[in-house]
Amino acid sequence: MLYRPSRALGLLVGSVLTLWAASVAVLLLNFGVQSGIGPAGFLAYAAAAAAAALAMLFAYWSYALAALAYELDRNALVVSWGLTQQVIPLGAIERLVPGTEVEASPVRGVTWWGCYVGRARTDAFGPVLYYSTTHVPEQVLYVGTPERTYALAVDDPADFAQQVAIRQELGPTAEVSHHVRHADFGLFSIIGDRMAGGLAALAVAAGTAVWLQVALRYGSLPETFQAHSPPGAAAPVGEFAGPASILALPQTATAILVVGLIAGVALHQWERVASRLVLAAAAVLQAVFIAATAIAIA
Repeated sequence: MLYRPSRALGLLVGSVLTLWAASVAVLLLNFGVQSGIGPAGFLAYAAAAAAAALAMLFAYWSYALAALAYELDRNALVVSWGLTQQVIPLGAIERLVPGTEVEASPVRGVTWWGCYVGRARTDAFGPVLYYSTTHVPEQVLYVGTPERTYALAVDDPADFAQQVAIRQELGPTAEVSHHVRHADFGLFSIIGDRMAGGLAALAVAAGTAVWLQVALRYGSLPETFQAHSPPGAAAPVGEFAGPASILALPQTATAILVVGLIAGVALHQWERVASRLVLAAAAVLQAVFIAATAIAIA
């Protein structure tokens, strides 16, 4: 039996939040283009990237809310939220308590009107994991197990409790353990690898630092100056160049960063170690470009 709580309000608010963040990203990007190269432009681009990331988060959370469902059979109660499923053995459910009998604290997590997914604390059960579209006590049902208590949005808590009791009496058809099940990310399997994610974040941060150096110094560079190129660079040491020539360094660094990130993500689903090595190499190369840029504009 599949239960789907009412999600219309939450999806409407989530869509508005997604569009708002995306609009802010576009406006900031446009401001950055108009500002040119400099501290203001750099801050605008950085803020635009942050707003775009926020828009993607809101978009994923809205998708997760659309997928919110409670599937009940003789073996388990499965709570689906986006790419994650909480698998609760039916035999582990010890109590079903209506929300009207429990006083809960505000939910902390992904929360807006029509979406309450996160953690809260109750006097009766202590910590509670919320997967609900409402905070109205009459529409919330607490599912208690020895390991954890869940709060679900159920239109008819009495009927839901009866269906659980019926299936518990029938008994399970297979052995199920209490666990969290994640969907197969496929090409984006790197999402579940903290080390690879950390290396990717380090590479992006280093690549950002390359542009930051240029943004801070670009406006003060003379029309022509003596660029101190690092050994092995295409331009010889001591060559006179204009400020625009400095842009070749961060542009090359960004191109290498993008190639490294794409290769690291693509490799991860087949060879995790190789993916990490590629991402580590991308981070190291960005560090080299930080030093090269510092030397060139010294």
